[in-house]
Amino acid sequence: MAAERVLNLYLPPHLRVDHSAGHRNILSAVIDALPDWTLIDRPEAEGALPPHPGFALTHMQEPLGPQTLCLRRSYFYPFWRIEPTNERWGYALVHAAPGKVPPQRAQNLRARLADRILGGRALTRGGFVFMPLQGRLLDHRSFQSMSPVAMIRATLAQWPGPVLATLHPGETYSAAERQALARIAGAEPRFSLVETPAADLIAACDFVVTQNSSLALHAMIAGKGAVLFAGIDFHHPAGSVPRHGLPRAFAIGQTPPADMAAYLWWFLKQTAIDAQAEDAPDQVRAALRRGGWPA
Repeated sequence: MAAERVLNLYLPPHLRVDHSAGHRNILSAVIDALPDWTLIDRPEAEGALPPHPGFALTHMQEPLGPQTLCLRRSYFYPFWRIEPTNERWGYALVHAAPGKVPPQRAQNLRARLADRILGGRALTRGGFVFMPLQGRLLDHRSFQSMSPVAMIRATLAQWPGPVLATLHPGETYSAAERQALARIAGAEPRFSLVETPAADLIAACDFVVTQNSSLALHAMIAGKGAVLFAGIDFHHPAGSVPRHGLPRAFAIGQTPPADMAAYLWWFLKQTAIDAQAEDAPDQVRAALRRGGWPA
């Protein structure tokens, strides 16, 4: 078996199940894209180990070398990316800019996604900031402008109204993190933790502030502005503290993006892989070639 045409797939089982059931998905596109390759299914967890001979495609795991690329959903099905890193702030498109797009088709895409996000909720402005918190609240990581706790304090200094924050359901928070949040809430009554559904908060907030939660992208699609304190691939329409500094980021982020429809078409249809498109295999091959593979 020639290793130069062997691809080890460390992908979630549900992709194999759906493909086997006849549902076209990203795995179907990968298979169709490489008809002369030998594709070998491996347990997803093994993707974090030294790979078998040949090439490797992992799912949301940092690639271990140039012959490994990472498959990651681009926030919404059926859009995916195949990248040389799992870190979304490290994608090449972070430094790119949108070009021309088909206006009506772009508007239709944005409308469909906004309906999916809002579920019929009406947009209002309730006079508060929605702050979806993520993990490691006390740490200032390399891709962040400051720690999440420092972000809360900076937001309270920049914004005169209430800040309603939520905890990430997939994170486990330490006693020290919860105590830090309690101290902020005790010293500043404008800050509070809530358990309100994210879609309700997006619909009713003035804008969103977060490190790089995908809920900021949801909010911009729905027609709200966003301030980001960390790097991410969808930073272009938002106020970005790393890019703009605090005051300007908040000035930008309080205003809804001017042309989110055009941005979404570029972000999803022109730079990601649409697994349900007729040319999805061609899109996969192009992504693999960008990664340096002989696709």
